[in-house]
Order: sequence, then structure tokens, then C-alpha cells
Amino acid sequence: MLTQIAAAQLFAFLLIFCRVGMAMMLLPGFSESYVFARVRLALAAGMSILLAPVLTNIPHAPSHVSALFILIISEILTGLFLGGLSRILISAMHTAGAIIAYQSGLSASLTLGISQQGQDTALGNILSFTSVVLLFVMDLHHLMLRGLSDSYSLFIPGEFPSLGDFADHAAHMVNGAFHAAMQMSAPSLVVGTIMNLGAGILSRLMPNLQIFFIMISPQLVVSFLVLMVTFSSIMLWYMQYFQDTLATFLPPP
Repeated sequence: MLTQIAAAQLFAFLLIFCRVGMAMMLLPGFSESYVFARVRLALAAGMSILLAPVLTNIPHAPSHVSALFILIISEILTGLFLGGLSRILISAMHTAGAIIAYQSGLSASLTLGISQQGQDTALGNILSFTSVVLLFVMDLHHLMLRGLSDSYSLFIPGEFPSLGDFADHAAHMVNGAFHAAMQMSAPSLVVGTIMNLGAGILSRLMPNLQIFFIMISPQLVVSFLVLMVTFSSIMLWYMQYFQDTLATFLPPP
């Protein structure tokens, strides 16, 4: 009897670890390149241990290998979906930084991405890294972890998820993230457009003037001034956007 109980608890832990571990590999702050993989595995294992005695809808171990394989794949896909949604939200900051960089003429200053693999603009690094820090300062990582635990009431273990619904919702999330990025970069876009219009008019009035080289320095100075004035507002707005978007997946407390 004791052996069966231990086997059931071990199976519940491993099944929870499939979903939580996959999500932990993608959650902002936990999945960054500067966080060791062993740390992420330890956090996922610790959270799985905490959830195993609490969750009551974990199915029993199936008798057939094919059913076990489908069950594991469904949990991995669910964790991938949940972690991917948070990663899509954080990608809005990368997009906003890239838009501001292109508008200000800093798009050539590519650096190694801090919170993602590959290269990123310097402004994208600043915005994304600051947003990840604020997520933990404002305890929004608790909201992400709560979403993982509450996901077991929305995505019942043992039921294969609807991949069509996953893809449709992910597409809407990408659309919303790009829209948020455009809103955050709107001040720089407006000021940059006005400066470009003025430079175009000046170029038509004085064709021999090397307007491109003349406008580089004023464009950089004005872009930095606009970013300095709007930086705090951008961060506060994004934190509220991140919280409101995640709250749509959570039941009321």
C-alpha cells in the first residue's frame, strides 16, 4: 500500500514537472541567458514538489506506454504555451527598443542580447533588462507562478490541449505585443517624424546642403531627451499592461 502511494506521488511530481519545467524554461527572469540551467531546474523541481500534494486532479499513471507518451506531450505543450505567452509579452520591450533605435539612428549599435539569444539593439537591451528587473521588484513574478499553479484548473491534466486554440491565442498575443510596442515608442516616432519632415523640407530648399550628416547629432540628442522624459512612463505603463494581460488567465482571488 505504501509503495503504491509513493509511486502515485512520484508520478504526480514528474507529470507536474513536465509542465512547470517547460514553462520555467521560458518565463521572463527565470529563463534569461544569465540564469544557470541548474538554477532553473532546481526552481522547477521545487515548485513541482510544492504542487504535488495540493493538486487533486492529477490522473493516475496509464498502463500503456502510448497513453503515457501522449500525457507527457500534452503537459509539455501546455507548459510551452504558458511560458511562451509571458515571453511574447516581454518581446514587446525588444520591439519597442528596436523601433526607437531605428528612429533615432542607433540601429547599428547592436550588442549581445541580455535577455534573449542573439543580437539586440542597445536600447532594446536597456528596456528589456529594466522591465525584467521591475517584474521582480513589483512582485509580478508571483503572478506568473500563480498562473502556472492555477493553469491546472483551466488545462486539465490528461486532456490533450487544443493546438488550434493555442495558435490562435498566440497570434492575438503577438498582435497585442506589437501594438503595445508601437504605443511605447509613439513619442519617439512622433518627434522623429517631425524632425525628418523638417530635414526633408530643408533638403528641398537647399539641395547642396549635406542634411544627412548635419541631422545625425541633433537627431541623437533629441531622441535621448525624449527617451529620458518618457522612460519612467513607458516602464509604468508596460508593468500595468503585463499585469492586466496575465490577469486575464487567472481566476479572481
